[in-house]
Amino acid sequence: MTNTASSFFANPTDCIDSNTLFGEVKKIIISKDFKGGKINNVFGKTELDFTSADIQGLAVLDISETFGETIIIVPEDWRVETDQTLIMATYEDNRQAGVQKINPNKVLIITGCSIFASIKIIRRQY
Repeated sequence: MTNTASSFFANPTDCIDSNTLFGEVKKIIISKDFKGGKINNVFGKTELDFTSADIQGLAVLDISETFGETIIIVPEDWRVETDQTLIMATYEDNRQAGVQKINPNKVLIITGCSIFASIKIIRRQY
């Protein structure tokens, strides 16, 4: 008998699953083949730092939040696309002024729904 759970997620560090209720989560992602995952914030904040990570092709990050905030720090060459429903919410990509070289093979797609919330894409300030 084979273990289907372990074969489904070949490497659990390639995915993220985070739930925050009245709290704050900060994570540094180091996966070199990030696939995506889910973020749920209710009156909470999640900060994800992908500056040491990489993606191969597409990665989908589903963000659902109510009265929450998500900050995503991505490498300069990643393309970030959104397919989010925003209800009294904001989405900001603050990298645009400095983005010079986007790699079309590294795409982070953000999906989900934000209600009274915000999502900010930034680049690491050194």
